[in-house]
Amino acid sequence: MSNVDTLLAKYKIDRPPENVLRLGKLIQGAFASNVQEIAAIIKADPALSARVMKVATRGRDIDMDMDSAVARIGVHQITLVVLTELLLHAVTKTFATMLSLVLEAKDVPNAGAAAVTGCIRFEGQANGRVFLRIPCGAAAAVVPRFLGQELPMAPAELLPDVVGEILNIVGGNFKSNLVDAGLSCSLSVPQVNTRSGFSADAGDDEHHLSLSLGAEGIGLFLDLIISPLANQLNAQK
Repeated sequence: MSNVDTLLAKYKIDRPPENVLRLGKLIQGAFASNVQEIAAIIKADPALSARVMKVATRGRDIDMDMDSAVARIGVHQITLVVLTELLLHAVTKTFATMLSLVLEAKDVPNAGAAAVTGCIRFEGQANGRVFLRIPCGAAAAVVPRFLGQELPMAPAELLPDVVGEILNIVGGNFKSNLVDAGLSCSLSVPQVNTRSGFSADAGDDEHHLSLSLGAEGIGLFLDLIISPLANQLNAQK
């Protein structure tokens, strides 16, 4: 059994939808000749369609078909959307399995409040950073769900360790999703700190997408920053 299969079996995480995995493989090829197939796959998934349209129209009320939307935002933004779907799958499945929380995309207040922020880097056929931010005020709800009710110290003191462990599991699931999509990579050890405010510090050639998720009064923030795929850069030279 491969490392990926062992991880999936251990945490009972199912694989991402086949349409997202297919997109992951298509974006690595000649994008211009794959636009129609990419658009067709996206159109068949309402959630994916909505995300791509939001990026293409920048949230404005513009009438646009999917072929035009895909061509307009280009390969790097489509890559960001695909990797976001793979990350969301990893996060939602991890929280459902490990914390019994069914997360949904929703507005979460106090985005700038003090939070424990964890970061992992991934490098290989896909390169970028994942940030998971859990507000300090959510410690009493999150920590007992992850560790159990009998805690050796106050939840706030344990939240950094919990965020690091959650991010380890999310990272492993995310990596397995990337591998399934044909994008093998390695992961860094999670770096965790507590701070108020957040800056992604994305470079000029990087692409950034931020999401807020919540369930049962618990909110968290997720940021994904990616660099262009190496073969995409080579294709443009």
